[in-house]
Amino acid sequence: MDREEFVLVRDMVRSLATRFAVTSADEVKPSTRAAAQQALEELGLTGLRRTSPPAATAQECALLAEEHGRRPLTTSLLGTVLLAPELLRLLGTDALGSTPTVALTPELRFPGRTSAALVAWDCEGADTALCVTADGAVTRVEVGPPAPSTDLVRSVRSVPPDGPAQVIGHLTPADQLCWQAYALVVVAAELVGAAGSLVEQSVGYARVRHQYGRPIGSFQAVQHLLADATVLVEACVGVTRYAAWCLDNEPPERALTAARAAKAEVNSSALEAVHAAMQVFGGIAQTWEHVAHLYLRKVRLGSTLLAATSDLLPALAMPEATR
Repeated sequence: MDREEFVLVRDMVRSLATRFAVTSADEVKPSTRAAAQQALEELGLTGLRRTSPPAATAQECALLAEEHGRRPLTTSLLGTVLLAPELLRLLGTDALGSTPTVALTPELRFPGRTSAALVAWDCEGADTALCVTADGAVTRVEVGPPAPSTDLVRSVRSVPPDGPAQVIGHLTPADQLCWQAYALVVVAAELVGAAGSLVEQSVGYARVRHQYGRPIGSFQAVQHLLADATVLVEACVGVTRYAAWCLDNEPPERALTAARAAKAEVNSSALEAVHAAMQVFGGIAQTWEHVAHLYLRKVRLGSTLLAATSDLLPALAMPEATR
């Protein structure tokens, strides 16, 4: 899409976030989930990555994911709007007669060669899920009852082990690399948005919270903490946006390398930045009513989502030709 179109789409996502973001865990309930997801569906964004060539570049999708992560939203932008449509595009399948999301292992990692146990991730509004095994087989499975999750705003549902499953296609080796790289990038981008937003909020809090008759932001120790957190977020921004650029401009092998490096950096730096922001907020951030722990939960879980650092670093250490 051209720049004007992208700005319009980004502003629509930003407006959605302003209207439907939750401000405490008590607001996360079925009625608010349904209303927010309906509003997202009305934006008609599922076509962003459904056509070939796609209407939106990987860089644009990463920026939308980053924008989505800046507020605690119960909407399934990543699962049903960005990831599942990308799989259907790579398969050359236009429609399945359902609203799919993606299926992961119960630990929320990429499935291996078998998919005995699965959960449907980021599945608000979805009735099926697509599982991609390590050999490139894509299977459609049914979505079951809710499953527990650390991230309170994101829907996760179980997949009945004896439920119907249908193989709908196979990804080529190159498409398999593209799929993994794309998934890592959009997940990393959303975590960058979440970490950056909480750090910005903690900076604002440091300006107005007073101790000993002075704003805590005037204390050098707090300034250093926030400066370090800001640098960490900027490092995440740079490496993630470069990985998104590689998806649009580099071969699949190079794009996957960049995506793995981005996710490894975000796993560590975004989580450290969020921990710093929590320290600035102090005790209020530890309460159920405050919004900070919703960000912490998202980034804490996101640091192991799809691939943890312990999964990524060995792959990055291998010669590129053998990955």
